[in-house]
Amino acid sequence: MHESTLKKLRFLPVVAAVLVAVVIWWNLRAASNQVRLVFSTGSEVGLYHRLASQMRDVIEANHPDILVQLIQSAGSNENITRIDRGQAQLALVQNDARGGNSVHSLASLYPEVLHLLCRADANVASLSDLSGRRVGVGAVGSGTEQVATNLLQFAGVTLEKGQVRHGAFGEAVNQLKAKKIDAAFVLTGLGAEIIRHALADGQLELAPIQIQPDDSTDPEVISRTLTAGFQVHYPYASSHTIPLMAYNGRPVSPVPSLSVQAVLVCQEDVDAEIIERITRTLFKQRAVLSQKETAFTHLDEQGAQLGLQFPLHQGAENFYRRKEPGFLNQHAETMGFVLTLALLSWSVIVWFQRWYLQRRKNRVDTYYKAIDEVIIRLPDITRFEELVELESELTRIDRRASDELIQEKLAADESYVIYQNMLNGCRSMLQQARDRLPDSPETTPDRQPAG
Repeated sequence: MHESTLKKLRFLPVVAAVLVAVVIWWNLRAASNQVRLVFSTGSEVGLYHRLASQMRDVIEANHPDILVQLIQSAGSNENITRIDRGQAQLALVQNDARGGNSVHSLASLYPEVLHLLCRADANVASLSDLSGRRVGVGAVGSGTEQVATNLLQFAGVTLEKGQVRHGAFGEAVNQLKAKKIDAAFVLTGLGAEIIRHALADGQLELAPIQIQPDDSTDPEVISRTLTAGFQVHYPYASSHTIPLMAYNGRPVSPVPSLSVQAVLVCQEDVDAEIIERITRTLFKQRAVLSQKETAFTHLDEQGAQLGLQFPLHQGAENFYRRKEPGFLNQHAETMGFVLTLALLSWSVIVWFQRWYLQRRKNRVDTYYKAIDEVIIRLPDITRFEELVELESELTRIDRRASDELIQEKLAADESYVIYQNMLNGCRSMLQQARDRLPDSPETTPDRQPAG
């Protein structure tokens, strides 16, 4: 193989080593750094589950190393329990949910508005009108039940045991239309599909959430006044007014109500860097999320941190306070890999250089040996013809060495200088042998020494 070809191939071991190292590093990094998070949502047809699906999509699209698994639940309280027990790492909960020692907040997402649905013929104009009525207060253990029962107690409305009905939202709507109950509380995001469907045929309507009927006061004033008193006993409630025509032409006038924030929470032990990335992605992708679900239009950095029952997770706080990790901390893993790769590459280069130099040394050693063989044979020469044969052999050795020097198979270094000294010394010895031989022809002007 020519020296030029060897030159082109000399870095193949380096390239191969680098590629192998990159593949191994990438596979190990992907396997070791992949994070799986269980996200506890709500019922399959509920808003919680739809919002969680959209968040999962943007998180996984922007962070391939994070995998999010959605699991359904009965709602906020079950989600809190799962977080506490380590059965989920992410969840959607109401800000007023009970318990949750290991629950930490990422962001307040949107207000869940308390809707009081009633039959149009039930003549319900206030909370006081619910006394003695059959009222749906939501599923057992649900956030709706928690808010509704506390609100009725605050308003002084007493319901007999047989008058309180528990069940999911869809079940409550069906019971209203079947006249099995007179009213039902539904805590959900403004514009929810279940409310829109319930109001579509005019059988049901939204009743104002106020202590006594009052048509003369601004609905927003009623809401603020009621909520201010309610917050003394239930601090995480906020005033809210269901706006005019929020549901395909219904209601025909604003309706006073109250709300509780829906909050994205996580388990305390989830890595801060993961939570920081998730929080950042939600705000960065807010426009995309809002196009899919209008509840995300309420997502706001400043509002997302206010009034939270559960403390902010360190990762979320890092995002809001813009506590960026230092350059060395942020890139320590990559820098370590680059340094390792550089040392590996240098080792391969040094090894190849040594191999290549040894290969050249082995070549010139061949010529040392060839000259030694000529020198060894010199003392045994008795005839002129034998001397001529050795001179010819030395000439062939010199020509081969010169050709390999031109082709760069030999290097013009100290080893080659030693070879030349040996060659010249051998020539001198041949000349001395020529002078000793009795049958050596006289040197004539046109005769040149061998070599």
